[in-house]
Amino acid sequence: MNKQEASTFLKELLSKCELDSNSFILMEPNPEDKLSTGYKIRIVAILDNECRQKVKGITKKHDLAVMEEQNHIILYKPKSSRDDRLILR
Repeated sequence: MNKQEASTFLKELLSKCELDSNSFILMEPNPEDKLSTGYKIRIVAILDNECRQKVKGITKKHDLAVMEEQNHIILYKPKSSRDDRLILR
């Protein structure tokens, strides 16, 4: 995703979930990344079920994939629409 798309997504997410703006990191594009194109958004926060559902809806709307790791979530634009990480549990 480009910077404008990331900004739009973050504004929408912040308007729907009560999260601190310091919970987000915009990760620079990595041309060698095999999964994604452009910028990624890293969320370092514990999301309650309501916020998780909102994130799921917003990511679907923006065609973003979600990768959950131990203490953070990464949102990105997949290179392939067949990416199996699209489901936020």
